[in-house]
Amino acid sequence: MKKKKHTGPLTKESKIFRVPKVWGEEQWIVNKSYCGKKLLLKKNYQCSLHSHKEKDETFYVQSGRVAMELGGEQYVLHPGDTVHVAPNTPHRFTGLEESEIFEFSTTHKDSDSYRLTQSGHIDTERFSRETEIIKRFPRSRVLVVGDVMLDTYLHGSVERLSVEAPVPVMRYEHDTHLPGGAANAARTARSLGGTVTLVGVVGRDKAASTLRALLVKDSIRPLLLIDPKRITTQKQRLAIKGFQQLARLDYEDTSALSPTQERRLITAVRKATTTADVMLLSDYAKGVFSPTVLQSCIAIAKKRGIPVVVGPKPTGHSYLAAVKGATLFVPNRAEAQVLGGNITSELLARRLAKNVQGNVLVTLGEKGMLLAENGKKLLHFPTLARSVVDITGAGDTVVATCALALAAGATLAEAADLANRAAGIVVGKPGTATLSADELRAVL
Repeated sequence: MKKKKHTGPLTKESKIFRVPKVWGEEQWIVNKSYCGKKLLLKKNYQCSLHSHKEKDETFYVQSGRVAMELGGEQYVLHPGDTVHVAPNTPHRFTGLEESEIFEFSTTHKDSDSYRLTQSGHIDTERFSRETEIIKRFPRSRVLVVGDVMLDTYLHGSVERLSVEAPVPVMRYEHDTHLPGGAANAARTARSLGGTVTLVGVVGRDKAASTLRALLVKDSIRPLLLIDPKRITTQKQRLAIKGFQQLARLDYEDTSALSPTQERRLITAVRKATTTADVMLLSDYAKGVFSPTVLQSCIAIAKKRGIPVVVGPKPTGHSYLAAVKGATLFVPNRAEAQVLGGNITSELLARRLAKNVQGNVLVTLGEKGMLLAENGKKLLHFPTLARSVVDITGAGDTVVATCALALAAGATLAEAADLANRAAGIVVGKPGTATLSADELRAVL
């Protein structure tokens, strides 16, 4: 039986509005006797401190977490909490998380709102500064040097175990190819808006051709030196249900470059540096970075007067000597322990900063990041990840965002803060993921 379309009081006497706000959005219904609203409150944003002479309101928190200022008192509201606001009572909401609030009130008249402050971001100075930095990303030129690789996902489904061994049998459906390693760092810098050149070494093989084509498609300038005696590093992952991994197969040659290839690489870096605002060294221990290459790249960047960021893969304590003078050294905790021992993260950060004679940003996974900047107090950046789907490439996101931010004029603390926010977005995506400048701007 066909249902009749409702054409009653809702369309004749009531109106439904969607009203964008600095702090989020209002969705409301109003008629002659009442007003009902759903307020979408963004994290780190607040409405104005205001009151109403006539309006009597009750609020119900549907989701998220909200700080409320009410009549000079401070409250934190959780899902299920309600609060009554009588007329002539100053009040303000601040989003501690992305939140939904239902409002039920007696009237709605714009003329009945008396604002004592403006709506906006809770940290106006940081927000304005970092917004300007992101605006400068398209004018920032990043040179990435390092171990490039091809990430391949072989997608399929599993319905049975093999009769030959107790292992799942995956039926192949399709594959996905993405730039990996240093190439993923380059891709991240490009996706954020930077102009990117990538220097690396590949073999004369199909994987290299595929990688080069992907980089060109992403508008990255590839300066990939061919070594016919090497194979291009490739990670093949068996994946089901999107990007859930069953196993990984690595094709790689981790032997050091020949002296001839080292000289070719250093020459390519020196030429590419003339049009760069920052240098990013992305080390995956696949043979590109000998102590000579690391020291040469840092010296070239310093002579050019541009910052150099190092994403390391140390194999021993001697690695420290090769990276002395880097502007920013960015190990994860495991890599930092290889260099500094099994001590607290705070001591590790300080020790490494002293040893590399530079600044150190230690990434700590779910515990965030620690920045040890010369002559300044340690800064801790708590993780901002709302959910963790896949940590593949998170380190690339951190170093790429740091490098691009420094190229755009950020301080080390601002670069670290932006990198922490970027990583929080990427780990919520499957596979070797990137993010856009708009996505980063949305979490400021």
